Amino acid sequence: MGNELAAVFAKHLNRDDHLILCDPVYFGGTVDRRLGSQTITDAVAAAGRQAEYIPTREDCGNRIVGLAEPGDRIVIMGARDDTLSGFAADVLARLVKASV
Repeated sequence: MGNELAAVFAKHLNRDDHLILCDPVYFGGTVDRRLGSQTITDAVAAAGRQAEYIPTREDCGNRIVGLAEPGDRIVIMGARDDTLSGFAADVLARLVKASV
């Protein structure tokens, strides 16, 4: 579904939006790892949108905090990853601390 996901992002992101994807968390199974996050960000960027592949979640958080400006909306999403709410809380705490 990578091509479909890239097409949706390319169609619905505004010119000022940033898509940042890191490597997903793999929980086993038969998922095909040959087409990963970078394939999606490359396709979205080729469609004229701002998209970055940053391999690690920590570096993605750093990039989000570095890019964010007052009034921005940040969407953090994923599938089957119980740690995303903690990651989102950490990014929010860092943004609040940076704005003080």
